Amino acid sequence: MGRIAPLVATTALVVAAFAVALPGAAAAAPQHRARALRIADFLLATQRPSGAIPDTPGGRRVNEDSNMEYALIGLGAAYEASGHRRYLDGLARGIRWLAGREEMSGGRWRGSWFYAYSARAPFDPIPTSSGRGVKDVRGVDATSALFAYLVWLHRDLSGDPSLAHRLEPNVRAALDFVLARNRARDGFFASSWQRRDGRWRLWRFRYAADQGDVYLGLHAGSLLYGDRDYAAAADHLADRVGAAFFLRGRGRFALGTDPDGTRDRSLEGFNGIFPQGYLPWVLGPSPQGRRALGWLRTRTRGDGRVAIGHRPAYSLSAAIAGMAARGVGGRAPRRSLRWLARVPFDPADGGVTDTGRGGPKYVNVAGFSVVGLVGFLPFG
Repeated sequence: MGRIAPLVATTALVVAAFAVALPGAAAAAPQHRARALRIADFLLATQRPSGAIPDTPGGRRVNEDSNMEYALIGLGAAYEASGHRRYLDGLARGIRWLAGREEMSGGRWRGSWFYAYSARAPFDPIPTSSGRGVKDVRGVDATSALFAYLVWLHRDLSGDPSLAHRLEPNVRAALDFVLARNRARDGFFASSWQRRDGRWRLWRFRYAADQGDVYLGLHAGSLLYGDRDYAAAADHLADRVGAAFFLRGRGRFALGTDPDGTRDRSLEGFNGIFPQGYLPWVLGPSPQGRRALGWLRTRTRGDGRVAIGHRPAYSLSAAIAGMAARGVGGRAPRRSLRWLARVPFDPADGGVTDTGRGGPKYVNVAGFSVVGLVGFLPFG
């Protein structure tokens, strides 16, 4: 049985009662739940009949930097909060589209994806540079791992194992790829493979948040198929990420680490902020997670927006503040959730702008906004 039965969708009164009874429902006020479902409807409106969800409405790219996969987590959160079948169906369509893009032939790339795909059939990969000299990127640790998590999430929510059974070769290939191709000797995971000078080379930087993504996939794989190797690798991350990636003197997680273990302390853009909420949500209560949540709270303004100095107040910062609080069992950041549901939210289409001042409407931002607003937990 999944975490919520499809029959819940038949009666609005029953749905409302479930919203109160669900674990973590106190993290989201009723008005936030309604707004969250409106955001989930934005994701469904963006999704193509093929199952692809472009990174922005009408955009030409799909799943750049795993954007679509985060959006699909949002659809799962919306289904758990409401029981409305359309969200579960959207999740399944997205999973099937991703499975169709996975490299499943033999060879070194089996179980991996390219960094981005065209939103138009036949959905060819779009060569993408991540920096000087880089011609393309593939084999991102997070992309393969999140696919496995999404398959588990569908099985858990629906109570139907048929999709997980049919896609077992795909899930195992994805997890086996990151274990064989991206895992370092210390048990952490390098980001991706980059094409330079005509050759594919492993970029060995370990993003802190990526360790959370890989944990989701490995733990999901162990739950799906009872694989001990997946469980052991996931347990290693759960036990070691806090100590390896946390900056004690600053009270927050590093952006990531170099192969020699040197921690990157930068907070440029949003990347440095993201692990402060994402890792506590993924890994659950820990001293490091609680301190990272405290760090986010010190960056929260009176109106609820989360920002560093004069930098923009990103919508994702407010969403992950809610996720962090839910993950560690802390007090919900009600001002931040209220700001998220009112300021960057666009009632015209249900999308969420990148910042409180506007900007693009990315589907990963929408997905995380749903997760934060309804108090969804990755493993229930």
